Amino acid sequence: MEISSSELSICRINLPRFAESCLQLRIGDWLVLLCLAIGLTFHFGSGKVWFKPDPYTHLMYVAPQKSGELKAQPKRTRDIGQRLQAIDADIAIFWGSQSGVSERFAERLSREWRARFSLKTMIADLDDYDPEHLASFPGDKLAVFLISTYGEGDPPDNAVSFYGSLEKMHKKGTRLDTLRYCAMGMGNKNYKYYNRVMKVVDEMLSDLGAQRVGPLGLADESIGTTEESFMEWKDEIIEHLKEIITIQERPLTYEPSIEIVGTSVDANLVYLGEPSEKALLGMNDRVAYNATNPYPAILVQSRKLSSLQDRVCMHMEFDLSAVPALRYQTGDHLAVWPINANNEVNRLLRVLGLDDEFSRKQPITIKAKEGAATNCSLPSPTTREVLLKYYLEIGGLVSRDFLMSLSQFAPTDAAKDSLLRLAKSKEAFRNEVTSRYLSAGKIMEMIEPKVAWTGVPFTLLVENFNRIQPRRYSISSSPLKQPRQPSITLVVNNRPVLSERASREDQTFFGLATNFLLAHKHKFSSEEQPTFAQETPMYDLNGPRNKLESGKVYIHIKRSTFKLPPNPATPIIMVAAGTGIAPFRGFMQERTRLMGLGKSVGKMILFFGCRDDTYDYLYRDEWREYEERLGDNFVMVPAFSRLPGQKKMYVQDALVERKDVIMPLILQQGAAFYICGSASMAREVRTRLVDILAEAGDQSREDADSMIAGKMKKAGLYHEDVWS
Repeated sequence: MEISSSELSICRINLPRFAESCLQLRIGDWLVLLCLAIGLTFHFGSGKVWFKPDPYTHLMYVAPQKSGELKAQPKRTRDIGQRLQAIDADIAIFWGSQSGVSERFAERLSREWRARFSLKTMIADLDDYDPEHLASFPGDKLAVFLISTYGEGDPPDNAVSFYGSLEKMHKKGTRLDTLRYCAMGMGNKNYKYYNRVMKVVDEMLSDLGAQRVGPLGLADESIGTTEESFMEWKDEIIEHLKEIITIQERPLTYEPSIEIVGTSVDANLVYLGEPSEKALLGMNDRVAYNATNPYPAILVQSRKLSSLQDRVCMHMEFDLSAVPALRYQTGDHLAVWPINANNEVNRLLRVLGLDDEFSRKQPITIKAKEGAATNCSLPSPTTREVLLKYYLEIGGLVSRDFLMSLSQFAPTDAAKDSLLRLAKSKEAFRNEVTSRYLSAGKIMEMIEPKVAWTGVPFTLLVENFNRIQPRRYSISSSPLKQPRQPSITLVVNNRPVLSERASREDQTFFGLATNFLLAHKHKFSSEEQPTFAQETPMYDLNGPRNKLESGKVYIHIKRSTFKLPPNPATPIIMVAAGTGIAPFRGFMQERTRLMGLGKSVGKMILFFGCRDDTYDYLYRDEWREYEERLGDNFVMVPAFSRLPGQKKMYVQDALVERKDVIMPLILQQGAAFYICGSASMAREVRTRLVDILAEAGDQSREDADSMIAGKMKKAGLYHEDVWS
């Protein structure tokens, strides 16, 4: 900008006057100006002069990102056809999963088809793409859908949007004539709506003109055949694909889809078990706690409710008082983030020849190989020991496919032959592996205990082990009584191994999350851990960088639809067995509190199944107290299956005995009906409920069943919270 001659003249005239005025200022005036100057400097220089910058600010831009939580990522298209073209792929393998099974199958299918048939595949999370674009899906491409059914016939969380959009497309009649697809559902016949989601998706796709290639696969976890069903289905699909595309099979050799390399990096940036990037960078005081960023809650109460040799029932409470924004509602779930036992971690490192300090602690990075159609969501950088302890489920059952791949790296010919025999024979695999609950480490140790399996690529294990998933427990309290201290009720049920080949060292299978919590209980109460025939599971309870010392456990709250009726005057009928009693304890706390506040509360009947009146009559004293306080408004109906001197009674039997009481509540007063417990129990209870409704309403069983599925369920008067 230029200064005109007139402006310059003004400056020449006024500058001397300004200088003269400055000389005439008093000391007080100078002090005022000085204070003003300091204040302005403080204001504009904040964070640069006096304040130390946030040491993690630069990591927003340069630190390795696990999933782009902090760093802005380029926007990816939600059009699956465009994405296939962009990465030069021919097959999109969609997955919808609640527990990770379908996602794992998608990854395995992608790796096998690439390695064995040179097919160009990509893995697609259903939540990442809009189903509307299936209308323009390229006719020379193929879609594969692997979707689980969750809860009461619902889609898993990452498939909810896809399912709803597809229903809208079905109503509009949107044509999908160019779409060719394969499909398999993961379900459990103990549930009423076995594989409902995949069946409905298949029906809607077919109605809209899409062409299915091969059979619709339906896995049934109730008989433990999900893995075998998947293997049989994918073999059938390949035969059908050979009829429509050119496929050249080649010898199956292991081709990793990820790279694991040693690295040199700031130790503060290495994941040592932190569940999220925010936890690693110490940013939890500024962010929300949720399913991707759990809260380290203090275990403030832990007590034993009952105990037998193979079963321990426990009550635990966690403190949320430090985070006012972290709240729960009656009927919600509390998810616990468990870790693997040191015993199993050390076993696996030992058999792999990686139990030296360097191999355990060396920082490594994990990333998808260039051109690989997979997403690597594991934290990186980290270490091998940390991966096995905090992130990968190493104690679970392996697949025959895994043993086939492992055989390529067996340390001896005899070990290779043993692995191939197990991989090729369903019967041998079932008798010698599945029935004994053998983990990968135990299998390698059993087959070749003297020679280390040093040739096994660590990538093979990472690709084949599931990511540890949080375990959800029904909250057994109400925020109206315990606003900052949710409780859970759980049973540690260490399964005896029934196989005749099981050795003394392999006589018990230890559940992952329950034994992790049991270890916390013993630490909390300074009790000694119980001893078993084999090593008792031991855990690093202080967590990564001692972030969980003082009895903390990573948790998050999972919202549930298992809720009380909005009107507290609505009668409720509750049916539970075992730890299924948990949410009903919360229900009773809430309704009792509302009653104390002067609210009108409807009648409550609780059917509870347990062995007898001493061992596992959970919270017995509390139910008696409710009966005394609430009078006729609450009825407790225990059903004892092993009470000496009495015939076996199950909750479904007790329901029939009280049909004259519950039918008027349902048919005339609009009572809400709840079931919580095992899926098999829920199935029996529903069957009896249908019988009772059919008899009381003078209608067919089909009409009674439709009444539950239609009128009651849609009105929010029928709920199930069940597990297999």
